Amino acid sequence: MTAQISDSIWINEENFSVVGVNGNDLFIPQAWGINPVATVSSCWRGYVCQYKIQSNKLLLDNLQVSFGIYENNGIRQAFVPQTSPAINGVIPNAPGGDYPLFNNIYENLGLEINFSGGILAGNGFIQALYVHMGFHPAWKYHHVHELILEKGNTQEIRDVSGVIEKIRNKMIEHPLAADISESSQRDFESWIEKSFRLNYNLNQ
Repeated sequence: MTAQISDSIWINEENFSVVGVNGNDLFIPQAWGINPVATVSSCWRGYVCQYKIQSNKLLLDNLQVSFGIYENNGIRQAFVPQTSPAINGVIPNAPGGDYPLFNNIYENLGLEINFSGGILAGNGFIQALYVHMGFHPAWKYHHVHELILEKGNTQEIRDVSGVIEKIRNKMIEHPLAADISESSQRDFESWIEKSFRLNYNLNQ
C-alpha cells in the first residue's frame, strides 16, 4: 500500500498532521450524502480533511474529495467525476491543474465537529523513518501535541514531544519488539498509557 495522505489541523496558526485519534468519529462525509471514491493510491479513503481550532472549537475548514462513479468504457473502469453536494451551505469548487488528486474542493467551511476524545497532532516528520505504506504514526514526528476535546470544545492542549521521543527511541531500538521480554513490554505499554490522557496504540 502507498503511504497515505493524512488529515491536518491548524493549532495557533501552525499546521499539524492528524497522527492519532481516540474518540468518536471526526468528519463523516456520508452524513452529507457524499460517498468518496478512491482515485489515487495515496488516498484510499477518497477524501482529506483540514481542521482548525478556532475560539477553542474544532472546525472542519477545508475538504478535498473524489466524488463520482466508475463506468466500464469497454477497456477498463473509468472514473466519471461528479459535483458533490453542498456542505454547511458551501458548494465545492473544481480544482486547478492538469492532474488533480481530488475533483471537489471545499474551502472555508466553518463546520463545527462535535468530537469528544483525543487527537494527536504532529509536525516535523522525520524523513529517515518514511515507509511507503499506510499512515505514519505519531512517533515519526519531532513535534506532537495532544488535544482533549468534549463535544467539539477544546479542554486541553499539551506538548507531548518529549514522551514521543522516548517512544521513538524505543521503537527504533526494537522495531518489532521481538527481543523484548514480556514483562519489559508490559512496562513499556503501561508507561505509554500513563503518559497520555487517552490510548492511541503508539507501541505499534
